[in-house]
Amino acid sequence: MLHRALFGSLERFTGILIEHYAGAFPLWLAPVQVVVATISESSDAYAQEVAEEFRAAGLRVETDLRSEKINYKVREHSLQKVPVIAVVGQREAEDRKLALRRFGSKAQEIVTLEDGLSMLSFESLAPDLKRRVS
Repeated sequence: MLHRALFGSLERFTGILIEHYAGAFPLWLAPVQVVVATISESSDAYAQEVAEEFRAAGLRVETDLRSEKINYKVREHSLQKVPVIAVVGQREAEDRKLALRRFGSKAQEIVTLEDGLSMLSFESLAPDLKRRVS
């Protein structure tokens, strides 16, 4: 009988990665890198625009446009271990800014859309690609 462990070893490696990171993958490895969550329905259009710009930069993005409280949305996405939650409200939409919240931190970082886009697109590079760029 011939035995080929091509997929078995890949599955074991994936399992080891999940166990090592306890599901909290770094930004470059996470299946969903950024969630754009809105505070109110008035900022839905800006959230869609932010998500499209992030997708164009190569980030894996989801939007959360539900009419839930923002604390509920942040808690839910934190339990899913999403590395970055970009919160947008009416004030952020007017100023073209983002409130970035990192997984494991309660601090928020207010940045312009352009700064957030460049910062997150660099952070989302794999470690070997970061060495080439810098």
